[in-house]
Amino acid sequence: MSEHRLITSMMRPFFRKGKEASFTLPGALNESSKILCIDSGELSEVVFHIPLLKAIRKNYPAARIDFLLPEKHQALMVPSGLVKQCMVYKDSQLNPWMPAFSSLLRQLGKGKYDMAVVMSRQASPRLELAALASGARLRLGPSHEESWPAINFEIRPPSSSSQYYGDRIFSAGPFLGLPNRDMNSRWPLPMELVRQMAQQVHFHKPNPDQMLIGVEPGISKTGHRMKLEDIHFLVRQLSTQFICRVVPLGKPSEADFLQKFETKLADVPLGLPRESLLDMILLLSQCDLFIAGNTDFFHFSVALGLPTVGLFSAKDDQSWIPKNRKRVRVLQLDKAGRVDLETLMEAVETVTEGRSTKVAQIIGPSDPRTTDTPDNSDNSETTNPHD
Repeated sequence: MSEHRLITSMMRPFFRKGKEASFTLPGALNESSKILCIDSGELSEVVFHIPLLKAIRKNYPAARIDFLLPEKHQALMVPSGLVKQCMVYKDSQLNPWMPAFSSLLRQLGKGKYDMAVVMSRQASPRLELAALASGARLRLGPSHEESWPAINFEIRPPSSSSQYYGDRIFSAGPFLGLPNRDMNSRWPLPMELVRQMAQQVHFHKPNPDQMLIGVEPGISKTGHRMKLEDIHFLVRQLSTQFICRVVPLGKPSEADFLQKFETKLADVPLGLPRESLLDMILLLSQCDLFIAGNTDFFHFSVALGLPTVGLFSAKDDQSWIPKNRKRVRVLQLDKAGRVDLETLMEAVETVTEGRSTKVAQIIGPSDPRTTDTPDNSDNSETTNPHD
């Protein structure tokens, strides 16, 4: 018996209210609606659902949005202005064989929610059943064979299966009466904290012509990580070809690896706060360029509209690649896990819209692994009208 069916049969008393409720589309949301958002623990999944939450907040300002989330995301969600209440869960509370799970379900059942959103692209049995236990009439979540009855409003992948994961939530807008123009993917960072970080960056990088380049050496969504020596090589080339300062960024849980990466970098701005996830995201927002693999921070950078270059492996399929973003380029690593330097520099010039050539003289590729001569021709601008 699958986990979905087993847990459903054990916890049947908690799910009656959710199964019996009905809804209509559009019309399921109004000013008095109570919405429960369930965070799966993956930052990129929260980022992908932000357009929906921002549209709800804009069209129904009085609607209440609560979050059930892991502690690591609490400091990021609280100042967003979207959330009324944050309920923190621990992994141990999601164990259906422990009393804590039934206790969590009872707590959610008292919330009198009208809509629950399971922020996940993949089946998540325990969180989906938490949505059902909340009693919400409308329960939005990923599409899979056993999604019913926990999920009754599925986000299905398109037939081509190449649509960017971050764009799939836009298909739900019309059914909920939310105009696409109101579904903005930019994360709502508090402006006071943004200004404070901007001042910090200016203090440690007073030259405005000097680019601040963020680099994340983290593990990709498909488990790939570039070798440190290859990332260091790319950073050295960036530093010789552009007037810039490079700052390592990533999740606080990878602090040790980030420190190991940073010790071999020269001229990293010291004193910039990077202790918490919110610090890292605020610093990311100040970058003139961000370079990473298929990571949570890569997708966060795309959502912020920053000039972003992705270094993807063959394991990262088309659904992870943002489409129709003029400030985003994704490059494919070769079998050795490396990227052609000249191609990287061309991508940097494209996403920065030529800023890199204005602040520094570009030097020809000095990669000892290639014999190509410098290409001094102008790179043509992207013809994609979308950002």
